[in-house]
Amino acid sequence: MSDDRLTTAENGDDARLLDAAVRERLAVAAADLRLKPSLRLTEWQRATVSALAAKVVRTVEDDLRISLADAPHARANEALHAALTSAHVAIAAPILERSGAHAEPPLVAALIRRTEEHRLARSRGNSEAGLLLELIRDEDEQVSEQAMAILIAHSRRFDGFGEPVAARTELPAELEHRLAWRVAAALRAYMIDRHGVPAADADAMLVSAAERLLADYDEGDGLEARCMRLARRLDQLGRVDDDLTERSLTEGSLPLFLAFISVRASLGRDAAWEIVSDPRGRGAPLLLKASDLGREQAGSILLGLASSEDLVASQLDLFDVTSAAEARAALRLWQVDPFYREALAEIAA
Repeated sequence: MSDDRLTTAENGDDARLLDAAVRERLAVAAADLRLKPSLRLTEWQRATVSALAAKVVRTVEDDLRISLADAPHARANEALHAALTSAHVAIAAPILERSGAHAEPPLVAALIRRTEEHRLARSRGNSEAGLLLELIRDEDEQVSEQAMAILIAHSRRFDGFGEPVAARTELPAELEHRLAWRVAAALRAYMIDRHGVPAADADAMLVSAAERLLADYDEGDGLEARCMRLARRLDQLGRVDDDLTERSLTEGSLPLFLAFISVRASLGRDAAWEIVSDPRGRGAPLLLKASDLGREQAGSILLGLASSEDLVASQLDLFDVTSAAEARAALRLWQVDPFYREALAEIAA
């Protein structure tokens, strides 16, 4: 009969680890209970964001592993080479999950936007390409070409089942760099700890692989960048009117709408999203009023953006009682450097 009892030293350490685990769970539970309902993600949002995070991390990991597997040091280590080339072995993702690095705010923010885009696309069904199909036939060559590029990029955002795909090219360049090096760091830990690769060799292989990956990255090839180019061209032609702005959401997509409204409001695309996603629901009507949008089109957009129709009536009230000058004054902070806004928020907290 085996003796499963712990020694005194092991028992003391086991008790410490158990106590730490219990305290961590209670701290997380307490933090969760303190969250305001308006700040919580729905279960569907949580599941979608988690799935997208796993996909984008695995995409970066797979690209790095393909490059690593060709390195002489990896080929000389049979076990390491087999792990790197196995499609069924997740290496970086579990390490990042344990460290919490997969849930850093910039990545979560980008994936929440993709999740909201997916929700709006599902609610519209097959109508979302109507505006783009019209613009593809536009007499202006630049408008036509850019609309076609958007339609192609949009088709790559979803798989055969209509679920969102997280391509690396859809991430901001800064976030892509951070993610690539985080995944590289996770792979380094695995290579050294599990396969005994010397640290210097692991670093040389990973730096080379990551630099090749990042050298091929072009943020301008993403859907959101293409939407901005189309919006700016139409703005040059004086065509970003109320009806087209409304249709950019009701017959287009969230990235297309954010591009149109940011051009009208003289804001950055990311700033427009931050305002629209205000959990209190006040940001969207203020942004539409600051953009001098008509009430009818504003109502249609607010209804399209809302996750609940109950919120739209109060948003329209705010739209009606606020002047365009007052709305622009309220949003003036979003016209300054985003790092300044971040610093102000940190101090206020």
